[in-house]
Amino acid sequence: MYKLLIADDEQIERDALKAIIYKCVDSIIDIQEAVNGREAIVKAGTFHPDIVFLDIKMPGINGIEAARTIKGISPSVSIVFLTAFSQFEYAQEAIQIGVDDFIIKPSSETKTLEVLSKILKKIEHNRLEENKNRNNEIKLSRVTAYMENEFVYNLAVNGISQEKFENYMAILDKGFHTGRAGIVKLLYETYPIKVDSNYQKKVLMKRASFIIKSIFAKKGILTLFNTELSNIYFTAIREIENTTDGNDFDISMFSKIISEEIKNTLNLNVLIGIGSMFNSPDKSLKSFSLAKIMLSNSSGVKRIPDRESEDEALALDVEIDMEEAILSGNRENTLKTLHVLKEWFESSNLIFEIKKKSILELVTVLKHAAAYQLPKGKCILDITSLNEAHTPEDLLSGLNMLLNELLEKVAAVKEIENSPAIESACKFIKNNYTRDITLEDTAKQCRLSSFYFSKLFKREKGITFIEYLTLQRIKKAKKMLEENNYSIKEISGKIGYSDPNYFTKVFKKMESKSPSTYRNNKLL
Repeated sequence: MYKLLIADDEQIERDALKAIIYKCVDSIIDIQEAVNGREAIVKAGTFHPDIVFLDIKMPGINGIEAARTIKGISPSVSIVFLTAFSQFEYAQEAIQIGVDDFIIKPSSETKTLEVLSKILKKIEHNRLEENKNRNNEIKLSRVTAYMENEFVYNLAVNGISQEKFENYMAILDKGFHTGRAGIVKLLYETYPIKVDSNYQKKVLMKRASFIIKSIFAKKGILTLFNTELSNIYFTAIREIENTTDGNDFDISMFSKIISEEIKNTLNLNVLIGIGSMFNSPDKSLKSFSLAKIMLSNSSGVKRIPDRESEDEALALDVEIDMEEAILSGNRENTLKTLHVLKEWFESSNLIFEIKKKSILELVTVLKHAAAYQLPKGKCILDITSLNEAHTPEDLLSGLNMLLNELLEKVAAVKEIENSPAIESACKFIKNNYTRDITLEDTAKQCRLSSFYFSKLFKREKGITFIEYLTLQRIKKAKKMLEENNYSIKEISGKIGYSDPNYFTKVFKKMESKSPSTYRNNKLL
């Protein structure tokens, strides 16, 4: 629906235009009037019309001056001049201002409707393009977020090859000279409002991540995050060599600034660990390992206020070690960390109920982290045995069983081959590649979380979702080119690309030749 402003000092002309429009144009739902240029400028700022009809010859501020001012306020507004034959000397100025058309006074129905039809088509086209661009930006930001999460996860937990590292950096369109690992733990119990849901935690993690990103950005340092685990994992990257400020990666400085800024902005205390500098991906695990140690040793508000001594509390690095061992499916490291946990349990002077609370907290953290590796993004565990445990033996036995169950869940996911879900996804892609489908659409069809689906698809097919979708489209395009019955524009639209130029670019990248050259070669 559209809004129109008519500015003319002649009442009869305004009434005539309104009568024509109300009679013949359904899509214009609101029309306002102005009797001079000054009133037109004021109403354009408050009414926000899509189209303005301006009489060139008005008392005071004329139509030319009013159009120039209105365009300055709202560049996208469409302007039509109302003029007499003798006033075509204004045509050049109108072109410079960006006026869309002229209507000769007195206004005829045919000309008025012709001009309006052309302008409404242009506005509709612009709106569709804006919506398309906005949707593309949203999709791109989602895909980028998935890639960023997966990238940092690999750097921190699995390790990453040089080739894979470079591929990620290319996809994310980032450079790399040096980097540092970082881990930030939000102490939710220090927040003024009780934080008891994953949604609340996610919101606080995203806000904290934004603060961290802003702090590093002031020093020209890029930060990439994983906020899918129980703590914020990030990699601070210097994209090019820095020769002006040797202290831009100072650990203590950044830890202090981050801690103070999150405290002042979110009213939330944090623990921070920043690892060693690394200049190649094979050293990222070591950097994250040091960050973990620094996090455990960092001073901060006690995680459980009623504990007698922070030294007796379950060490934070035990929690992080256990999380990483479970996520990587490493049974040996899980058992090692469980042994450390049992030693703490036996040596600590804390009462049983506080120890039990620590174990339950740990299980909650592990469930939350594992959920992002599992189908539907959910991790269902029966913790009844822990809740009902009244002795250390029962508690540790229940924990041991739950850890084994978690390891089995993660291992089952890693060992999946020819998953029915992925086969279903491939079928969905082949049946729907002609329209604008997304990773989220396909994951939803399979009833999987987007994060899990993306990883599973890549592991089973050896290529990403986007690469597979593109292959299907190009395969169909080649077949249509060989038939020689369709234009490039028609083929582009039939395989899901609204922009023929973009289709040509993708085709050339895949086949090392343009669609036209491919067709000509086949015909020859």
